[in-house]
Amino acid sequence: MANVNKYGIVKVVLLVTLSAVCILPQSFQSKGMSTVKAASNAADTSETISEQMLGSKSENGYDQYLVKHQNAPRPDQEIIIPGDTFSKVVDMKANVVNDMAGLAGNAVESDETGSISWEFDVTNEGLYNIAINFHPMEGKGADIDRELLVDGEAPFAESRNLVFGRVWTSKAEIARDKRGNDTHVQQVELPMWQETYAQSADGRHNEPYLYYFSQGKHSITLVSAKEKMLIRSIKLNQVEQAKGYEAVAAEYESNGYKDASDVMIKVQGELASLKSSQVLYPMMDRSSPSTEPYHMSQIRLNTIGGFNWSESGQWMTWDIEVPEDGLYHIGIKYKQSFQRGMISYRKMYIDGKLPFQEADGIAFGFSTNWEMNELGDGKSPYQYYLTKGKHEIKLEVTLGEMALLLRTVESSVLDLNYIFRRIIMVTGTVPDEYRDYQLDKKIPEMIEVFTKQIEVLKSIVERVEKISGGSSDRTASLNRLIFQLQDMVDAPETIARRLETFKSNTSSLGDWIYSINYMPLSIDYLVIASPDKKMPAVKAKFFKRMKHQVGTFMLSFFTDYNLLSSTEKGSKKITVWMTQGIDQAKIAKRLIDESFTPETGVAVDIKVVSEGVLMQAMLAGRGPDVSFALPEDKPVNYALRNAVEDLSKYPGFDKVKQRFHESALVPYEFNKGTFALPIEQQFPVLFYRKDILEEMNLEVPQTWEDVFEIIPELQKQNLLFGFPIQVLVKTGANVQDNATLPVNFTFGTMLFQNGGEIYRKGDKASALDTEVSVKSFIDWTELYTTYKLPLTTDFVNRFRSGEMPIAIADYTRFNLINVVAPELKGLWNFTLVPGLEQADGTIHREVPATGTAAIMLKDSKHKEEAWSFLDWWTSTDVQAKYSLEIEAIFGPAGRTSTANLEAVARIPWQVKDYNVLMEQWKWAKGLPEVAGGYFTGRHLDNAFRSVVISNEDPREAIDHYTKFINEEIVKKRKEFGLPN
Repeated sequence: MANVNKYGIVKVVLLVTLSAVCILPQSFQSKGMSTVKAASNAADTSETISEQMLGSKSENGYDQYLVKHQNAPRPDQEIIIPGDTFSKVVDMKANVVNDMAGLAGNAVESDETGSISWEFDVTNEGLYNIAINFHPMEGKGADIDRELLVDGEAPFAESRNLVFGRVWTSKAEIARDKRGNDTHVQQVELPMWQETYAQSADGRHNEPYLYYFSQGKHSITLVSAKEKMLIRSIKLNQVEQAKGYEAVAAEYESNGYKDASDVMIKVQGELASLKSSQVLYPMMDRSSPSTEPYHMSQIRLNTIGGFNWSESGQWMTWDIEVPEDGLYHIGIKYKQSFQRGMISYRKMYIDGKLPFQEADGIAFGFSTNWEMNELGDGKSPYQYYLTKGKHEIKLEVTLGEMALLLRTVESSVLDLNYIFRRIIMVTGTVPDEYRDYQLDKKIPEMIEVFTKQIEVLKSIVERVEKISGGSSDRTASLNRLIFQLQDMVDAPETIARRLETFKSNTSSLGDWIYSINYMPLSIDYLVIASPDKKMPAVKAKFFKRMKHQVGTFMLSFFTDYNLLSSTEKGSKKITVWMTQGIDQAKIAKRLIDESFTPETGVAVDIKVVSEGVLMQAMLAGRGPDVSFALPEDKPVNYALRNAVEDLSKYPGFDKVKQRFHESALVPYEFNKGTFALPIEQQFPVLFYRKDILEEMNLEVPQTWEDVFEIIPELQKQNLLFGFPIQVLVKTGANVQDNATLPVNFTFGTMLFQNGGEIYRKGDKASALDTEVSVKSFIDWTELYTTYKLPLTTDFVNRFRSGEMPIAIADYTRFNLINVVAPELKGLWNFTLVPGLEQADGTIHREVPATGTAAIMLKDSKHKEEAWSFLDWWTSTDVQAKYSLEIEAIFGPAGRTSTANLEAVARIPWQVKDYNVLMEQWKWAKGLPEVAGGYFTGRHLDNAFRSVVISNEDPREAIDHYTKFINEEIVKKRKEFGLPN
């Protein structure tokens, strides 16, 4: 994985958040708006706000689906469809099982591919919720994804993305090691039968979806996208609506419920019994002496949640037991210091039900300190009636009141980007600011769209100000765009010179979406107390705080915060250096303490260092035993200097290398040895905007002939086909010796598909001057000379705006687009890169691959232990767990590109996306590393620029620079005593 630090990502989010978000009052409690009301009823909304302006305006979206059926009845009828009564299966083995997993009766197995359908009769037409009674089956450990079709079609786009979660629990209680530190507890799946309603997987809608059925015969189809499950039944009914607190309180009074007395129950957050994700595990917080339990220097796993508990739909439950029937108060000691200005919302269920409507969106305000939220309306605490005995409290992440605003802004971004795209079709991406393009006449709908979006954004600003009690930073980016849109409506002749600012301001709406999409929250403990008891004080007293601050200050003089030391004593200890961030190191250390050390008895110290430090340490004889996350050009360079071990001689190597694609090991092989194990591997795929290609009636290109045909069609509309352009990476003080530039992906793709290679004569000479290389080089440069493609592009932003609706890029950009452009969901995809058609009709799609590696140093005194660590670290289970935890912290943008093929299958890729990756991976080709090979990428780029910029002949240019490459290879082989 790239060198990403959690706080670097959070810092970016905070910078965006500060410009768009304000701190809401901590006492504010969301009223939990009904989805149907949000679409069709403005009764609870300020008169100045047009409710019809809010929500998604996508024609095939759920909001518009509800508007279409807003007058449909909600029948008080329940229809149950047994799972084993399915009527049709397609590309699926649907086995019927009985008495499975402790549930009497029959169930049907639903595979992770194909579809299964049920037919049924509806007596009363209307809107129904749909619940699935299911049981997860053994698989990759990921959540289960399905599409739900009614009568063979998705009634709305969101119905194509339903998630059915797994349940996790702690394998054991928190224990302490010999030094008195808490040990991390492994999370294990606890398969169980669940009944889950079809509902928003990303929290865009707070209530389960409603589906319209007319009277008569219908069918429901579940299309598998990921993982297997058992289906016991499908139920159509109406979700029970929670009453408002005032009505519930009146019922308490009429029923004669009395306050409980003299009860104070405290449940530690880290003792959550069930969780929706394996990354919701106990964590350490030493920021305050008031956390429970607390120790100044030893590890105490005393909280739970944090950034791991931030995605909509994630939940945790706690078991409580009260001594008597009665009315109780509930308090939660929390901290939300992760995103400044943000509110985190939670739904609270008691014994599986919302106690009242206000519990649908409980707000936890931003605070740098631990706070006590005694759940209430800001004036008085709510009361909860609990019977004597055991109960379950469940807290679930929700977007609360922000869900409706988020959907609205996403719709606005799409509309504004559409107009932006229409504008650049007229003006180009760099318009003449002194020319009047008469855009209001050439794009008649432009002014109308701008006017409408002004009103929509004003409605959002009013709603946010109503929530926050006045104007705030949360509305700054919205007001800025409103101001610009109004100016462009008043003076359309100025639009051309405002185009770049318009694009930037529209992009800021996407940043606004991202800033409210995650809801992190840490919990120390929950309190259930009788009304006669006060909630515990959460702030430590003055002297306790002083002791804590002085103690931690003194400890800082003796603590290396980049070093994560093992708590185990003994002679078997190795040192591992990581060239990633401290957060990645913490996850790695937790996994080591959880399984590697207990299984092998080998303790591990981890230190975070920069890659440049490693070479200096090796030369000084003070290097570690193992180092990983190194760039792929380093292992062979170190091997040339006899600094790293040949791993191919260690027992079990042949088995270990089977975990990777054969291309992943190529950069680390030299002189019949293998000097590293792959950690990550990346390669290019083809990204495309489905909506724009359909608009232009263009097909996704399969071959390079198709590419050269589609480029002019795009250019007619001032749109681009994107190709990767790499830049020089300086990794040392001397650029001439240490700068690395990989072989360009586009050239490498063309070269390998034509059957060419980078080196020849047993890797003793460059092959860039061969005829096949020259032909590939000419084809590559013609993209920029004949077709005039730009030399620099911002792929993600241009893809998002639609300027570049199709592009070849590293597959890891998939995760980034998902995060920064959520409004494009369902409008884009990725597929195999264009290839070279063969005589037999097959298409060769070879692509170059790059990655990172792990090495063992030659000077290590614990080589057997170091090898066992490398074996363990690259194993499927460890790589899968590490990837999931990284994604939990950094979000989808942090998803790792692990080189372990089986581990990729356990990362939450949908089956269709996973299949594309696996198919493209089959064509991956590794780039061999040779002595002096750093000249290859550098001089290939020099040759390219001499052709594109200086108009040199491509054949002469590549021949000229190949001589420099060969001279350097000869020089370096001589320097290291290798035969020429």
